[in-house]
Amino acid sequence: MSERLPSAPPCPFCEGRETELLSVFGAHASVSTYWCRDCRSPFEMLKWKSTTETPVRLVRDG
Repeated sequence: MSERLPSAPPCPFCEGRETELLSVFGAHASVSTYWCRDCRSPFEMLKWKSTTETPVRLVRDG
C-alpha cells in the first residue's frame, strides 16, 4: 500500500475505525475505496499528496 494512503480512516457513516482499503482506485483515479466492517458500508476518500494533512472524505449517493 502507498504510504500516502491512510491505513484505517474513520468511516464517514458510523465513525467506526474498523475499516480496510478495498481498492487504491475508486470511481476515479483520484479516490480510493474503503470498506467499514462496523456498518458494512463502502466509502471513498480523496488521495492526498501531503502526509501531514488529513484526506477529504467523499460519500457517494446511490
